[in-house]
Amino acid sequence: MKVGVKYCGGCNPEYRREDVEDVLRKHFTIFYSEDADVLVLINGCKKACLLEEVKHPKVVSVDSPVSEEELLRRVLKAMRG
Repeated sequence: MKVGVKYCGGCNPEYRREDVEDVLRKHFTIFYSEDADVLVLINGCKKACLLEEVKHPKVVSVDSPVSEEELLRRVLKAMRG
């Protein structure tokens, strides 16, 4: 299962977005492509601008710090459909 990662432009990050990617790397091989089975959108703030521009059938959107367990739960849920 391919897990893609896409970052917002980072104009107003309210947390360290790279922490989300670090958690994903511990559990999955990630790709910087929308050509993935699940796409994780790493937004820097609550505006979550990536949701407006990305059209993908299985999306996990992160817009604030999230625990490792919660992030994994979201990704696995998206994988199941």
